[in-house]
Amino acid sequence: MRPAILILLSAAIMAGPAASDVPARAGTTAMSFLKIGAGARYSAMGDAGAVLADDAYACFWNPSRLSQIYGSHAVGFQHNIWIAGITVDDVYYGYRWRKHRLGLSSRLLATDDIPLRGETPIEDPLAYYRAYSFFAGASYAFVPDSHFSLGILYRRLYEKIYLDNTYGHSLQAGINVNLIGPDISIAAAVDNVGTRIHYSGAYYYKQPTVFSLGSSWRPSWEYRQTSGTIGAVAVKAIDDRWQLRLGGEIVWRRAISMRGGYKFGHSTEGLTLGLGLRWHVWTVDYAFVPHRYGLGSSHRISLGLGL
Repeated sequence: MRPAILILLSAAIMAGPAASDVPARAGTTAMSFLKIGAGARYSAMGDAGAVLADDAYACFWNPSRLSQIYGSHAVGFQHNIWIAGITVDDVYYGYRWRKHRLGLSSRLLATDDIPLRGETPIEDPLAYYRAYSFFAGASYAFVPDSHFSLGILYRRLYEKIYLDNTYGHSLQAGINVNLIGPDISIAAAVDNVGTRIHYSGAYYYKQPTVFSLGSSWRPSWEYRQTSGTIGAVAVKAIDDRWQLRLGGEIVWRRAISMRGGYKFGHSTEGLTLGLGLRWHVWTVDYAFVPHRYGLGSSHRISLGLGL
């Protein structure tokens, strides 16, 4: 019972700032595509990946969690049919070698055709254009033992909107502590720390720096070949209010997974749901994320490989 009490206590403590009435400053930072979650598994669990990631997607959520990779290699591919005709495609790779973990990552966000119109409304657009956002990154984690790990990530950023394009650099750092083997973990990360982004004009925009702190519990016992994991993460972006992200999964025979989560304090998202299938070294995951205010729903599909 002690692990369960620890998780619930952590959630209660973190719910305080999540419920505080902090005014949001959305839209004041650049490269906001960096805040879109990676991996359908973690999207289905309320984007609590900072404490739950244990595969190649740790390259996105918290590089120190690369320590949880089971085999020598881990690969992940994601296709996210997001809102407003936007798609997000990701590729992640993690490598385990003794006390070291290496990772590679990339993301491409692309929009549908956007109509270009003049100053006065006209029936037909003058032209159409698309917007793109991209990053490529490299991760490293040091794992001195099974209880502690440190990680760092570097990203090269690029964004193009009509005739305007810009570049940038970004860093992420994380720490993970396993209190009782891998059963109970506490993790923290700071993401999107880097250069200010300059578009046309004189103003330079900050990156959407995000701070995460949370804990997870993975029981070592099973009931009728069924196991589970739960996690809670407090998240604060510099352009948004506090959030509390809760997520968990139930796995039957290490083959079929049912997942759910909830984001408290998020302006457009709340409940998240998903399913997962494992066959030998392959995994297929799906997440359904409804959005408020008529924005529709997003569907996320991931393919994973662990060797």
